[in-house]
Amino acid sequence: MLLAGIDIGGTKMEVSLFEVAERLENKEFDLHTGKQRYQARKILSQRTPTDRHLGYEKVMVNLVELIRETVESASASLKDLRSIGLGLPGIIDPQTGIMKNGNTGIFIEQDLIGDIKKGLESDIEVNTANDANCFALAEAVAGAGVKYREETGIEIADHIGVGIIVGTGCGGGIIRGGQMIVGRNGTAGEIGHSTLISGGHTCYCGRRGCAEQYVSGTGIESAYAARIYSQIKERPNARQIFEMAEEQEPLAKAIVKEFKANLALFIANLTNILDANYFVLGGGVSLQPEVYNGLDDLLKRDTYNPGYAPKVYQNVLGDSAGGIGAAMLSLTK
Repeated sequence: MLLAGIDIGGTKMEVSLFEVAERLENKEFDLHTGKQRYQARKILSQRTPTDRHLGYEKVMVNLVELIRETVESASASLKDLRSIGLGLPGIIDPQTGIMKNGNTGIFIEQDLIGDIKKGLESDIEVNTANDANCFALAEAVAGAGVKYREETGIEIADHIGVGIIVGTGCGGGIIRGGQMIVGRNGTAGEIGHSTLISGGHTCYCGRRGCAEQYVSGTGIESAYAARIYSQIKERPNARQIFEMAEEQEPLAKAIVKEFKANLALFIANLTNILDANYFVLGGGVSLQPEVYNGLDDLLKRDTYNPGYAPKVYQNVLGDSAGGIGAAMLSLTK
């Protein structure tokens, strides 16, 4: 079967096509949904700028055209597609599939499912989900979850896995037995807006001390700039701060140490609530090896279960995770 997964962000829209079967020549990865196992490979991906400033109608025209072009580039037709899945940067109503809130405002309260079907002149199955949930789902059934199963012998059907995106912001997704936990209103997994520091920094959501203000690349950059703003001409990004810390620059070392302590406390809090089998980190900050150095010891200190540290993995699927998770929505319903 042919599945399309669409990863929609503030700057780009990417359509990926996957071939999925119980047995497949030249497979790239396995899918363990908790119900059934598949083999899969990506056929191709194509992307275009989101261009939010053009407005919803124009963006939808561009998205529909990108879907058509991607399918045609694979020498296929829309009739060959089993389903289309979209990962969106916001809260998704689990009953209607409509985005209720998020940082790409043009999609809020819009009927993307209906408009895609109308634009394609097709009654194809279309599913939507939060992009962080798509990341977590893909890693749970085709990435870190498979790695955990290989290490422990515990089947994916018995896993609780938590995906945490540590990038510009901090988002997350909770997967149990290969299925997303989205909650009654679609807000389960909005872990970046749980309070990490009481009375802490003001968050754009209107609350104070949200984890996203500390456990994110933006949080690292802000912490560094706030301490040395009068002495620098250009604000370094999170990657550069990690590099400076590796070179023993004192302030950068202190900022990275503080970030790791906050990350450990964040994961420990989630462990005390969810008791997950493992966590998997995505986003740009997750690529820094120093993030994982000594993390076990910090977690053993902070979790309520004395001396216990859950498994914490760097993402396995890389940039493909969002598209894989979106494509798989029809297989995990």
